[in-house]
Amino acid sequence: MIYAGEFSGFKKVILAVSGGKDSMCMLHWFISNAGKLPPFAVLNFEHGLRGKESYGDSKFVKDYCLEKGVDCDVVRLDCKGFCKLHGYGTEQGARILRRREFERIVKCNLADRVLTAHHADDNAESILMHIFRGSGLKGLCGIPRDDGVVYRPLIDISSEQISAYAEQNFVPYRVDSSNADTSYTRNYVRQELLPAIEKRFPNARAGISMLGKRAAQAYEYIAANSPKATLTGREAILPLSVLHGVTGETAVFEALGKIGGRVDVTGDHIAAIFALPECENGAVVCLPSAYRACRVGDEVHFYRETPVFGGEIPFGIGSFGMGEYEVTVSKSKTEGALRASRAAIPINAVWRTRREGDYFLPFGGGRRSLGDWFTDKKVPRYVRAHIPVLADGREIYAVAGMEISKKLKVEEGDEVLYISAGMTT
Repeated sequence: MIYAGEFSGFKKVILAVSGGKDSMCMLHWFISNAGKLPPFAVLNFEHGLRGKESYGDSKFVKDYCLEKGVDCDVVRLDCKGFCKLHGYGTEQGARILRRREFERIVKCNLADRVLTAHHADDNAESILMHIFRGSGLKGLCGIPRDDGVVYRPLIDISSEQISAYAEQNFVPYRVDSSNADTSYTRNYVRQELLPAIEKRFPNARAGISMLGKRAAQAYEYIAANSPKATLTGREAILPLSVLHGVTGETAVFEALGKIGGRVDVTGDHIAAIFALPECENGAVVCLPSAYRACRVGDEVHFYRETPVFGGEIPFGIGSFGMGEYEVTVSKSKTEGALRASRAAIPINAVWRTRREGDYFLPFGGGRRSLGDWFTDKKVPRYVRAHIPVLADGREIYAVAGMEISKKLKVEEGDEVLYISAGMTT
């Protein structure tokens, strides 16, 4: 069913197993061919959507893995709360939450890839849905075999072939009752729309899959000849001047792909991004899963919006996290650290993020509002809210990783502290 050699480049993989037929067949094949494969473990999501049935699915997977001697981790997701908070539909919200966990696994080097059981029929359905949503060329490519995070070994295998494997090998599986609910878009496409199309066009699925492969070939060519985004920290940056035509659209998709934000981006999103050159500086386009496109001068910055640190941390020596940043105060000199006189730091100074009315006395200048100083330094507005500052009341004594107040200037004989800051991983 799967070619064992395709995993030779991976040191470890994690199988996403729901308990359904497709993922259980994938797991069964891995167990049957374990000697030819890299080490693997299983990940199951309990979405909290179907009560006892959902818990039963997770228990089924866990028990099966226990019986077979396979490590299994069950992750519980608050799908309802997440969708309510962000305004997502259930399908979209669940997909976003799963994707975040997949990205965390690969980013933290817990596995080289997460394997899912998407198959050829899923691919045909996805291409159709992308067409109806007004997708560009990227959407016509369908579901990739490997996107750097998720690997899909069954993507060229039909649902019919998987069913035959399950029957021949007595693979146990659970049936998700929600699969019969055609209020979910994919279920509607699978159970009503595609069967109706196939009555007139019997080879429709194969034809759609072929369209996807040809689109992927065209997309790869265009991507190779399109402008490339610059990666700066967690941002991908493109010039506004490239936001037009098919190469501009491809450049946007590739930029978002570099930061993991390409999922569920539609033609409407692309159109809004293309309109940014006509918008004022700082204009923002909201994309799925908290990703954003922001006009910054003559550029568009793509990034993911994260919560702003809202607390206060008393000044002291050591390292501590503040949202996206980690700040370190040390007696030892480190490369790129700010030098500050310990005696000049107010006793009540705290680390926090910026507030209305903050002001700063930078070296080489007079008193400035912190906002104006950020403007002079060309710090994008979406970044400013996250940068740690050392404050006593409204007066800022240090902007972590950037500059200290002239009041902290080191004089001869002063005890020196070194302040540095960096993005957390």
